[in-house]
Amino acid sequence: MTTWRGYKARVPLRGEAARAYEAARDELGIGYLILKARVSAGLTQRELAARIGSSQPTVARWESGAQLPSVRSLTRIAEATGFHLTVGLRRGEAPGRAFLNVGVQA
Repeated sequence: MTTWRGYKARVPLRGEAARAYEAARDELGIGYLILKARVSAGLTQRELAARIGSSQPTVARWESGAQLPSVRSLTRIAEATGFHLTVGLRRGEAPGRAFLNVGVQA
């Protein structure tokens, strides 16, 4: 029996499919930033959860975009992965519409 993970390892995405996949991942926003920070720090979801006093399923929900972490949790994630948290607000192009910008810096 072949697992999805095994199949993806044997048959990586190429060309347009790889570009589309990366573009979609970038649209996940905060979850993708958490994933990138965690992987950059060489941590598993379980290890990150232990460092920040959370659970592995919670980290998985954050990374998938199913749930948004609090700013307090984002601060803990940044500290645990060696990043600095930057949170900003700016008014968007449409009057009365504000956007939240969250970034991490190594």
